[in-house]
Amino acid sequence: MIRKVRKSKVTREEIIADLIFFVISGLASFMFIFFFDIHWSFYEAPIFPLKFVFQSATPYIIGTLSGGLIGFFLIKLFLFGLKEEEKANQKFR
Repeated sequence: MIRKVRKSKVTREEIIADLIFFVISGLASFMFIFFFDIHWSFYEAPIFPLKFVFQSATPYIIGTLSGGLIGFFLIKLFLFGLKEEEKANQKFR
């Protein structure tokens, strides 16, 4: 079944690209969680010291990993769509 979908071997460059996609989406998720965590600090005049919403690191760990996976699959889905669109456009030329 997989041989029908994938016609070539997985290359080293593709693995590196996948790791980069995961890291980028994980960092974006971490930043969103961090800004949500410190958003109470922006309501009063002295921003520092920062006031945190979360009392443990669990939301950071779970949110970063799940956001990284979701972002990774969205990026891969987008790239797959671009590739299929390019194939379809080449057939009509």
